[in-house]
Amino acid sequence: MQGNKEIAVGIFMTIVLVMLLTFVHNRSVHEQAGNRFTLNATFTKADGLMSGSEVRLAGIKVGQIGQQSLAANGYQVVVQMVFDRPMDIPVDSSVRIETDGIMGTKHIEILPGGEEDNMQSGEMFGYAQDALILGELLDKVNAFMREKKQTAANKSARQQEAIP
Repeated sequence: MQGNKEIAVGIFMTIVLVMLLTFVHNRSVHEQAGNRFTLNATFTKADGLMSGSEVRLAGIKVGQIGQQSLAANGYQVVVQMVFDRPMDIPVDSSVRIETDGIMGTKHIEILPGGEEDNMQSGEMFGYAQDALILGELLDKVNAFMREKKQTAANKSARQQEAIP
């Protein structure tokens, strides 16, 4: 009987401890999120860009990708960038999605502008360059080469017709 009481008290104390730790964790996460500096950018394509991916300035990680959502028009992607501290980023800066190497991970690179005024938390970048999709690039090269080949074949055929 005494053993059952000890087990019940142990389970109760474990549940209370888990609830307390969950409460403290959630509270600290919300406080940190409130203190963070965020910027946003709208892209036509954000292929391969994941939440948690790096945000870089001059090649150095300064933040990470937060939420991604469809823009109000439903055709673009709004990407949130989260920084642990306020950043001095000129208002005329831009961003682009880049890839580490040919097949590496995607990240956002901030390209600083020259204005003296800096962006405020929650603001949107005025210009954002989409990710370069390797498959699309290869399709364009392939189409270009087919066109060149066809042009060369047509030119050769005309030359053959011109010879009596």
